[in-house]
Amino acid sequence: DLAGTLLRDRAWDPGKVAPPDFDEVPPPAFCCSSIPFAPAKDLIVDVPVDPSGFVDVYIDDMIALCVETAGSGNATRLPAAVLMAIHAASRPLAPHEPLPRDPMVMKRKLAAEAGPAECKVILGWAFDFRRMTVALPKNKFLTWTEGLEHMLASGRTSAKNLESTIGRLTHMSMVIPNVHHFLSRLRDLLWRAKRRHWIPLSPACADDIRLMKVFLAQAWKGVSLNLLAYRKPTHVYYSDSCPFGLGGYSTAGHAWRFQIPSDLRFRASNNLLEHIAAIITPWIDIIRTDIQAGDCCLSMTDSSTSEGWARKTNFSELTDDPIQATVRLEVARSHATRMIENGIKDYSQWFPGNENIVADSLSRDDDLSDSALTNLLLSLNLPQVPQKFHIVPLPNDISSWLTSTLQRLPVKEQLREEHKRTNLGRGNDGETGRNLSGSTATPSSAASLQPTSTSYLEHSPWLCEMDASLATFSIPWLKAQSAIPFPMWHRPSGTTANGIPPKMKMAKLADFYSAFSEASKTMIPTRDNKKRSPSVSSANSPNASSRSTRPLSNNWQSEPSSSHVDHASTSSCRLPTPAGQLH
Repeated sequence: DLAGTLLRDRAWDPGKVAPPDFDEVPPPAFCCSSIPFAPAKDLIVDVPVDPSGFVDVYIDDMIALCVETAGSGNATRLPAAVLMAIHAASRPLAPHEPLPRDPMVMKRKLAAEAGPAECKVILGWAFDFRRMTVALPKNKFLTWTEGLEHMLASGRTSAKNLESTIGRLTHMSMVIPNVHHFLSRLRDLLWRAKRRHWIPLSPACADDIRLMKVFLAQAWKGVSLNLLAYRKPTHVYYSDSCPFGLGGYSTAGHAWRFQIPSDLRFRASNNLLEHIAAIITPWIDIIRTDIQAGDCCLSMTDSSTSEGWARKTNFSELTDDPIQATVRLEVARSHATRMIENGIKDYSQWFPGNENIVADSLSRDDDLSDSALTNLLLSLNLPQVPQKFHIVPLPNDISSWLTSTLQRLPVKEQLREEHKRTNLGRGNDGETGRNLSGSTATPSSAASLQPTSTSYLEHSPWLCEMDASLATFSIPWLKAQSAIPFPMWHRPSGTTANGIPPKMKMAKLADFYSAFSEASKTMIPTRDNKKRSPSVSSANSPNASSRSTRPLSNNWQSEPSSSHVDHASTSSCRLPTPAGQLH
């Protein structure tokens, strides 16, 4: 906070008032001017930008960032402000300090780490702020890759080695979040390895380790910061499923549906079908090249399980049904691999099923043709229907993959249910109970003499001619993300991002707890550690009952003890009243 205040104070000149050892700091290091600045994508949050710079701390590491513009001098002021703040907080308080102490600044690191640069290693990650990437340093990449190759060459491993490997891969997930989908088998192997000295690698675990080498190489190459920031979605997808079919559509208007053949029904659980439908919708756009590297897609689903599986899976082939767990793993991993290989940021969000009208109809109304269902949905003027809504055939690659996936699962009779179609366009009226009259209709008024060639009414524009924007489709997701967690704070200290006050005045702690708790009728035993003689601790003692229980009181301060309580074996606890305020 002090360093940030110095940065914002333009009256402070580090050339006149410089901190000690400032001459040890290297000059600013810039990348080659021929390298273009990578563009930053739109964020979904408002980030406060200070033109003077920003300083934060993680344990004992000071992290300072600024933007160097012509004539600002921010690159020179940045390290000077940090060193000046450290010096001001740790300088000697008297000319002759009785206790000598070392300076807080490590001089041997000034030349290596204190100089501002566009490419910098921060907390173990190599940041390139010109190319907007973050990468795994080369030394970690070589060491971690060598460890994986040693496991593959030996064909076995130990619990200690697995713990270290899983920890490294979890660290890599900071830049490749989808790596969480590929750690479940290694965690199962770790659970079994704790019971023995060495454990052999299964073929499945060996395949996962080989895939981890690919992810390590990608992390070393660098990942765009746009894939790690809290982004504004560029593509929004809706999907739904039932035991008889799947369907989904995008905000661009491309819709699809798949009717499950009769011999493949009741094999996959509804949660698995919901997840398959959620990953097919963006998969279609990847095949059509409608979604590019660096884009951000949001999958809306009415299944909370599918929402969670899109972020992280931990299926166990040891405790779950092996066939079901294997298929779920492969489905989740195929989606994660596509997102990683194509450089796409992926979000998922649950919303109520009664609002998922269009996708529900695509998955259930198999009695209507594509053209009939399209006309029906367009005629209902539903706000979820995009302007260019149309149903397209499912690509052959996806339909073949889906069919082969369902064929691997056995039929489960407990999943069997009756097919229920939606009520869209069907009406709720029953059969009429009246008989039609055989008489001819008699007009009650004469025909209008107005010429038929003249029209006084124009065609009313269809509601969906106003194209549903991405912001409109993202409203459920935005609402779910807009709630600020209660304990969240925003630096610098003294300002908050929620209702937590910076300080709380309490005259008595007992009054504070009494105000936020209710009286309990539960009888709790009184703690008594004194060793009693058999005669005193006998159950026939008339005072035994009074020592055994005491009602819980609202007032936490001690009350006058009764004459039956042994004062030698009980302690009187009185909470002190704080003289000041708690900050």
